[in-house]
Amino acid sequence: MTNQCQLGKWIARLTFSCILILFNIFSAYAENTLKERLVQHVYTLASDEMHGRKAGSKYARMAAEYIINQLEDIGIEPFFDNSYIQPFWNNRFQNIVGIIPGNDPVLKDEYIIIGAHYDHIGTFLGLIRNGADDNASGVAVLIELGRQLKRNQLGLNRSIILIAFDAEEMGLFGSSHFISHWEAPIENIKLMLSIDMVGWYQASGKVEYVGSGTMQNGNEIILNPQIIPDELNVITKNYETSIFFATDTHPFALKRIPTLYVNTGLKSPYHTSRDEAHLIDYEGMTMILEHLSNVIETIAQDVDFQSSGRLAWKHKPQQRVDFGMSVNYFWGNSFGAGFVPQINFGIFAIRPELYYEHIRIPHIAGTIVTNNLTVPLSLVLQTPDHWIIGGDIFFGGYYSYRFTGSQNNERIDFENLYNGNSYNRGEFGLTFGLGINLKPFKFGNTFRIALTDFMQSPNENIRIGAVYLTISYMF
Repeated sequence: MTNQCQLGKWIARLTFSCILILFNIFSAYAENTLKERLVQHVYTLASDEMHGRKAGSKYARMAAEYIINQLEDIGIEPFFDNSYIQPFWNNRFQNIVGIIPGNDPVLKDEYIIIGAHYDHIGTFLGLIRNGADDNASGVAVLIELGRQLKRNQLGLNRSIILIAFDAEEMGLFGSSHFISHWEAPIENIKLMLSIDMVGWYQASGKVEYVGSGTMQNGNEIILNPQIIPDELNVITKNYETSIFFATDTHPFALKRIPTLYVNTGLKSPYHTSRDEAHLIDYEGMTMILEHLSNVIETIAQDVDFQSSGRLAWKHKPQQRVDFGMSVNYFWGNSFGAGFVPQINFGIFAIRPELYYEHIRIPHIAGTIVTNNLTVPLSLVLQTPDHWIIGGDIFFGGYYSYRFTGSQNNERIDFENLYNGNSYNRGEFGLTFGLGINLKPFKFGNTFRIALTDFMQSPNENIRIGAVYLTISYMF
């Protein structure tokens, strides 16, 4: 009986050892095939045959067809009626959209959106910009994330939407089109995650999740050591802060949706002909994909996951009424400061302003100094809200009241003749100019042309014209 027990234990141990060996072999094989698939996707999308995948070109359509074929092979459902394609701008461009439905009766109507833009910038001066890191790397991870999440679909409470965006390089047009045509309640989108340039992990030494502050407990979820692969260095940043760079998170964040921008930094030679597939770190991409899958599955299963309600400055949506403070600089020692509200009606706005201004006017009889209250009122034509770098042009009128004045340090009498000259307290005129919006700052160049005389004398009449720079801070 004892011998039989020992034999049984020996057989059990042997069986367990065989299973463990087979599991390790299978795991190693699965990892290798995952890496091989990532290599295949990047080499295909960043090949010379794709000619840089410029949005609107036949080569971008070739890339879209490849992505659709991959989603079909994985078994991911089309998001639209029997179609993955969301065309826009007279069918010139197209987003590719699939969905993995969740399994919870309630949470399946909530969504996690994972996006990666597949377009690039084409050719320049005869050289192909293949865009291996920007953003064939992101699309490759998107496809394989779809495979991993589809495999684990039974464990997903929330639904997963996978989007390969078009026309990102032209100005985030694909992502802007998708969210502007979203038909379900906007609060049903619990998170938007953009995978953009994740192919240079070894050179960067990190993968960044930017936007963790837009989620409740975002850092705790992302940096949970139990879901981070060994040797992967994960960094979080609360908000996107660059005023010159944006990814497809931007249009979603303007809708107050929590967003994460996942990247390995700007170490690669992106937007050049040297951004090639053989330079990509596929081992790093494999680890990043594993961690991304863990993060997404955690959020998809977390019934308590919520937005933090906080946004980056650059993602502050346009309000009906904006308020700001502004400073002006004129020639010489002239300057001004004031209050700048703006009433917005989409791309149109009305801008009343109120300034204190200290003006110095060179004159042959001595420098004239005035202290004024100036009230401009302008009509504004501004770029759409989703543009990361915006601008405006404006035209209107102004009234300026001079409450004190002097010439050669002698007080000007505005009510009576002064040195034989007549000085007007009030001034009407035209104002126009242009500005650049780098949230939360605005930089402007303003022109003013007076329509009334400042000084009348027997020998001359003086009207004021001015060009000045303006810097505004919008709250």
